[in-house]
Amino acid sequence: MYYVSPDTFDQQMNLLYQWGYKTISVELLVRALKDGAQLPPKPIILTFDDGSETTYTTALPIMQRYGFTGTSYIVYNYVGIPGYMNVDQIQGLYAAGWEIGSHGLSHADLTARPEREGDEIVESRRRLQSLLDVPVLSFAYPFGANDDDSLYFVQHAGYVAAMGLGSETMQRYKNRFYLYRQPVKGIDDLKLFSLLLPWRGDMDNLPALTIVP
Repeated sequence: MYYVSPDTFDQQMNLLYQWGYKTISVELLVRALKDGAQLPPKPIILTFDDGSETTYTTALPIMQRYGFTGTSYIVYNYVGIPGYMNVDQIQGLYAAGWEIGSHGLSHADLTARPEREGDEIVESRRRLQSLLDVPVLSFAYPFGANDDDSLYFVQHAGYVAAMGLGSETMQRYKNRFYLYRQPVKGIDDLKLFSLLLPWRGDMDNLPALTIVP
């Protein structure tokens, strides 16, 4: 459902570029919300969950053509297994200006396994930083699911922010541990993709897309 073909993804990135969007980091967003750090006119955060190898092999080179960077949320237990990035690839993202975040140890629904919340949130950050030797500053709740305990562990672990789900585009400092983000689905054409964006250009002259299943 959430797989986007390379051609479709390229057209989406081209649209963002043509409409003047600039990618920013989660860390910069938090500094802007807290201290008023300056943001570009049309800031956007592009996030990629799970650590799929295609983040490195496909998304990275396409985004580099447009001067974009992203945030990759890594599941610790997936690192290096078939279909997912290895340590060198994740470090390559970081070297290219990307942020690296945690998506837990095992991608467990935290609200369904409350006894694992501490390890999934706190231990995953410690292990990822030790394994990758890069800072891990934010967390993405698997399936967007959280509760009061997970909010506590995210703050206790030292993350500066956490990603959830939601259709709002206005972020606030008070919701930094559940920042809103919208999923992009493989079945979305360019018009549907454009409707997710808060700042829109010419909606009458969008190129047609052929969706690859």
